[in-house]
Amino acid sequence: MASSNAWADYETLRHNVKLNTVDRLKQILTGFNDECGTNFTKSGKKQELIDRITREMDTWRDHGSVEKWARGKTILNQVRQYGVYSPSRMNAEQPYASASSSHHTYAPPVASSHSYGSSTSAIPRYDPYAPPRRPAAPAASTSAAPPGPSKYSSIVPPQVHTHDVFPLGILFKPSPFFRVERAVSSIVECPESTSSMDRRQQSLSFTINNDILSKLNSSSSKYQLRLYCTSSTFHSSAAFRTSTGPCPIEFPPTCEVRVNNTPLTANLKGMKKKPGTAPPPELGKSLRLSSGASNRVEMVYVNSQQPVLSKKYYLVVMLVETTSVDQLIDRLKKGKYKSKEEILGKMIQAASIDDDIVAGHQKMSLKCPLSYMRISTPCRSALCVHSQCFDALSWFSVMEQTTTWLCPVCEKMLNVEDLIVDGYFDEILKSTSEDVEDVIVEADGQWHTEDNKFASAEWKMSHPFIKPSVPATPAPAAPVKQRSPSPAKPSVNSTNGHPRPSNAEIVILDSDDEDEGRVKRELSWSYETGSVSSRGTATQPPRSQTAVSDVIDLTLDSEDEAPPRSTKKRKAVDNDIPSPTEQIWKKSR
Repeated sequence: MASSNAWADYETLRHNVKLNTVDRLKQILTGFNDECGTNFTKSGKKQELIDRITREMDTWRDHGSVEKWARGKTILNQVRQYGVYSPSRMNAEQPYASASSSHHTYAPPVASSHSYGSSTSAIPRYDPYAPPRRPAAPAASTSAAPPGPSKYSSIVPPQVHTHDVFPLGILFKPSPFFRVERAVSSIVECPESTSSMDRRQQSLSFTINNDILSKLNSSSSKYQLRLYCTSSTFHSSAAFRTSTGPCPIEFPPTCEVRVNNTPLTANLKGMKKKPGTAPPPELGKSLRLSSGASNRVEMVYVNSQQPVLSKKYYLVVMLVETTSVDQLIDRLKKGKYKSKEEILGKMIQAASIDDDIVAGHQKMSLKCPLSYMRISTPCRSALCVHSQCFDALSWFSVMEQTTTWLCPVCEKMLNVEDLIVDGYFDEILKSTSEDVEDVIVEADGQWHTEDNKFASAEWKMSHPFIKPSVPATPAPAAPVKQRSPSPAKPSVNSTNGHPRPSNAEIVILDSDDEDEGRVKRELSWSYETGSVSSRGTATQPPRSQTAVSDVIDLTLDSEDEAPPRSTKKRKAVDNDIPSPTEQIWKKSR
């Protein structure tokens, strides 16, 4: 009866095999090879992969191999749920085949492990975080159970909780700053928010056990608890999904996360409409760090994205091992340092690929394009074609906050594994002073500054540095031309300190245009030495005979104006008629 119960879901699982994708079918074959002692190849068409799996399942049923079927069923369910086969999950998810076998009734966990090993002639894998295996219930067996409690009930320690260990479930994109150790909570699905007014809320709880607490308090390596989240665009909890690749970090565009009712102050958005540009936030500051303490994470969110794209989100708390920026730079210097000769050889090889193209010199900046400070550790990707470098400290510091992984020079996506420390650039930094901002690099790899003060050895031999004859001192500032002081205000009846001649005559013009021209001529300096007008009746005496000329002072107020000239010195002018030019220049003021 127990054997028949083991095969109860056989037909359903066999029928669902054909619903898997090719990648999932290969995962199932990998699990069969590892756990069930088969030796299947994973090449061929989809139908060929399905036939291999179903034929092996039929063989197990025909021969009554309950133990192999139990393992195979675990593999099928694992791939159906997570999309991949993981050996570390086998111990945690493996059902007790011996519980349904009449040959190993009430077998303890140790005996069960040996029975598996004897059937497959393979050593069982050790998983330190797998939950302990419990003995089968008496009702599941056909044999008579002895009265009273089972003699194997004391094998499982009462203080161990099976819910403390969770499978990863979601595979996130790797980061050089975090290495995922394990999941400490279950995966919680957050329902869709349909609009900016549709407020949703989801929470998850987890418990910190002694193992997690010891790692968090470890001094040798730094462990942290971080909150991971992704959307239904990259992950699905359905049985079958098309995408099985790594998922980027993606939180709702408008959300608030609380840890034990304390708001989490962290960057959750990243760059707009670019998933994967925000790091997973750390939870350590608000956690209850004690053995057995329960912690609660709550997220409130709305869908404020335009246009509205309804998504589900998946939350999980991970235990990660962190790597600092200084550690990454130290590893980069030790493992990815490229010598000057190697870089120079590649530059010469690249310049000689096409004889029809003659490469010229180029200017290379010694400042980082991110921090605009002098580069300390010259870094670039080995796949980038440019020789310009950026500072490793600045780049890793920026990527730790906003994980775009872009090259600041060519703006291409970089792989951390392709980064190198440029020894050629490092040699230039060591050979120049701190005030040098850029150098000129020739096509053959020789470099020099504009004045040849700093240069490579070969360039110095053919282009010696010549000191300028004049010391390089800053040129004095151009003298500011001083404005000449304003001339003293002449009196109305004098010019240049000399009295106005008594025989000076003034011609009165009736036309407005002529009056305006008259005023301009009177205000000009040449008026004193020239004739009054081609239409005038008299000519002004030469300067030698004239000590005073008609000058109108425009700086005087109307109250300071001199009294009108005496009518005795005017000809053909009535005593009561003022000068027609007086009103014109008053208006012009």
